[in-house]
Amino acid sequence: MQIRRKVVVKIKGKEKEFDTIFDSGSSITIMSTEIKKEVFGDIEERKLSKIREIVLPNGERMSVDSYIDAEIKIDDYMIEERIYLSKEFKKVVVVKGREVKLPDLIIGAPTMETWGIELDLKTGKIRSCREGFLLI
Repeated sequence: MQIRRKVVVKIKGKEKEFDTIFDSGSSITIMSTEIKKEVFGDIEERKLSKIREIVLPNGERMSVDSYIDAEIKIDDYMIEERIYLSKEFKKVVVVKGREVKLPDLIIGAPTMETWGIELDLKTGKIRSCREGFLLI
């Protein structure tokens, strides 16, 4: 299941609203290295011990080689999470013969499980973020 909406990402004092998909089928939280550089500049990325591959919904493979730690604001909550980075992250993919614009950020199942983020099938909204830090 996927829900698409806007969230705010903050890294090293800079923040920006991102088009985001909460994807219960994704095994990681990920964004494009290019988008990270456009928005946050040359903040330090941490390299993974080895390059990993993930598979997109259309079956294409994409390598992941680094990550950054960020604050993600979802409604009235803030979570602190690792965002993996890929230089191969595409803006558009073809799924079953039609072009689909990928979001700037994909929030995967492990992030949702860790922070108690629940997706509501009926309304297509986020039901809760019960483990996040309440912003006051």
